[in-house]
Amino acid sequence: MKKIYIDTRFKTNDSTSNSDFRFQLFKSVFLPKDSTFVIDDVNIPHSWNTIETGVNDRFYVAWRLLETDTMNYNIIMIPSGRYSGSELATWFRSGINALGTGQWTVVYTSANKITFTTNNVANFKIYTDDELTAMSGPGGFVGMDPYNKMTVNEILQIYGNQTGVYAGTGKPFTTGFLNMITHQDLYLTSASLGSFDAMGARGESSVIRKIPVNASWGSSIIDKLSDADDSMSCSKLSLTTIDFQIRGVRGNVVPLNGGHVSFTIRFKEN
Repeated sequence: MKKIYIDTRFKTNDSTSNSDFRFQLFKSVFLPKDSTFVIDDVNIPHSWNTIETGVNDRFYVAWRLLETDTMNYNIIMIPSGRYSGSELATWFRSGINALGTGQWTVVYTSANKITFTTNNVANFKIYTDDELTAMSGPGGFVGMDPYNKMTVNEILQIYGNQTGVYAGTGKPFTTGFLNMITHQDLYLTSASLGSFDAMGARGESSVIRKIPVNASWGSSIIDKLSDADDSMSCSKLSLTTIDFQIRGVRGNVVPLNGGHVSFTIRFKEN
């Protein structure tokens, strides 16, 4: 066996999606000792949205009104869709004002950042992912999964402990430089083919190809092999069903919204 052509149109019926799927071979493949493989001719649709439900659709903010001394913790849900920076600011403004905390001003700036200002709230805080870990349950953000926060912080570039100082009346909070790309690279992973030949950014051994996002939304990302020696071991493997996932750098499966994926597995016996 020299090549296997993979296309999600022929994924197994129990596959989760076109970015998390299984492929059943028509016959078992037994690979001899010292065999290697490469992934080539990758074709992935750039079809994910800026905001995806269950991925990055949550904005966490706590605030205290001037006349009270009680912190209120709110999770604002953002509808799935494609957004510009100004459209995202508009949604934040309507979402946070709907909480009844007085009038907030949320503005997209020429520096490609979003600024939050209020004159009705004593102080407020927009939490980073790291800070949120200890903020679930009573006295915090009720309903938050501390292991899967699904925050929009990757787009807002709010990391670490940037919000350690509260903002408040007359003191605005400004996000980082907005990252509307959301994914600069995709990672093709497989537990069936992954090996210790490669290590991902999070230490995982299941990555079998890093794919630069080289096409705009609505186009196909094409990635062809640039180094014929960029092979990985598949020595003495027996393949019948192979699993594949299209992931972001943080390990989340990237929704392709029905778009189909194809690529070639090329084998070589050394």
